[in-house]
Amino acid sequence: MHELDPHSDTLWDAFRRKYVKATPEEWVRQDALRRLVLDAGYPSASIAVERGIQVHGMVRRFDIAVFHQGQLWMLIECKAEHIPLNESVGDQWMRYNSATRAPWGALTNGREWQIFQAEGPKSVPMLPAFGTFVL
Repeated sequence: MHELDPHSDTLWDAFRRKYVKATPEEWVRQDALRRLVLDAGYPSASIAVERGIQVHGMVRRFDIAVFHQGQLWMLIECKAEHIPLNESVGDQWMRYNSATRAPWGALTNGREWQIFQAEGPKSVPMLPAFGTFVL
């Protein structure tokens, strides 16, 4: 089981349909994808992984985006397990979302998740039901 071997240099990414380098951040991204589909029931067809977006005239790559009815619904930023989900990580998400305007956001380092509505101070303890825009 090459794709699950913690000593392997690569992981199989079913969303990108290729082997990717097994970095600490990639392990977190793959865990987040599993949680979205298996635990929260998000349709895999609604999820995009590591695609380019224009942010202040520069191309950046988001970690995970979830779409609902063709519209961006949630933008998720993944960090390696040893990186705390601090203000700097939140600022990165906000910069990306200034270009994408997702109504939901999430930050994760695998140990911790911060899930929130983009507009306003409301955070939630778990992933919202797929496609909901308000609680």
